[in-house]
Amino acid sequence: MQKTDNICTFPFESAQISMQGDVYVCCPPWCNSYSLGNIYQESFDQIWNGERAKEFRRQFITGNYNICNLDLCVKDCTHNVVVAETVEKPKTFIFCYDATCNVKCIFCRSCHQKQDLTYFNENMDNIITNMLENAENVVLSGVGEALASAHSRKLIKKISEKFPKVKFSLISNGILCDKENLEELGIIDKLLSITISLHAVKQKTYEKLVIGGNYKKVMKNLEFLSELKRTGKLDKFILNFVVTAYNYKEMDPYIKMAEKLGATVGFLELLELETNKDIYKKLNIFDEKHPKYNDFVKVLRNPIFNSDACTINDCMKNLKPISFIKSLKYKFSHL
Repeated sequence: MQKTDNICTFPFESAQISMQGDVYVCCPPWCNSYSLGNIYQESFDQIWNGERAKEFRRQFITGNYNICNLDLCVKDCTHNVVVAETVEKPKTFIFCYDATCNVKCIFCRSCHQKQDLTYFNENMDNIITNMLENAENVVLSGVGEALASAHSRKLIKKISEKFPKVKFSLISNGILCDKENLEELGIIDKLLSITISLHAVKQKTYEKLVIGGNYKKVMKNLEFLSELKRTGKLDKFILNFVVTAYNYKEMDPYIKMAEKLGATVGFLELLELETNKDIYKKLNIFDEKHPKYNDFVKVLRNPIFNSDACTINDCMKNLKPISFIKSLKYKFSHL
């Protein structure tokens, strides 16, 4: 084993379970959906230090990144870490299998209405015992709203009882992320980070993107979370923003809003997922054929994106404008 400076910690210290039971070390698009294994087919012990896990870690040890998608990765997870092909159980565990949600973002997957959680309900105690013995931080949930799910709320309480020193990181749409819910779950004094996926500054834009949301409630809760951050009860406060044709002009004011709240911003590329193809085409401003593509690239030239207050991936940083002739050609093709 050797300790290496400024290397991605995820392959050595982090694991997440997807809705299908696949185990990843980070967000699947960032690692080209490279799964270490599936908990329906193997034990977590077999997966975590299995051959696929060793192969994934080897690219970081050798510097030959043949698996990761370095354009999509936001590269904000580099720290000093002990590297080896075989490692202890993860310090960070991401429960990313419960897609239960109380809203419907128009660019998101639709499976939150039909998911079967039987396996996870029946094996909850076993999952907690076998996977979290080395955990310091538990993250919920990258695919749904943990605070709206009876299953995830039960999971949080069980983890808190069995591992009282574990800190929690919540990824939420913000509607239920208030004092009452955090106190009921017993984690208001166990928060490492809270990430709110808001995607807009203006109420009109928010309601266009988040069907069934509650803009005023979210904004009120942001003030509450800002106070937690200010008083040292919350280590990290992050506002996520999936960039689309509907909201790209609000990227600048979004950063300024976050700075006032004491938060940082994570700008994320729109992914196709299970989004309706027509909607995806309409929203996907990363496509140079989109009528507003050049306007988007111009927005990205704003020096505010060099601020420490925001994280943006190489895919966005490296977008180049297209010629007027090419733009005109694409525009006419959309008519």
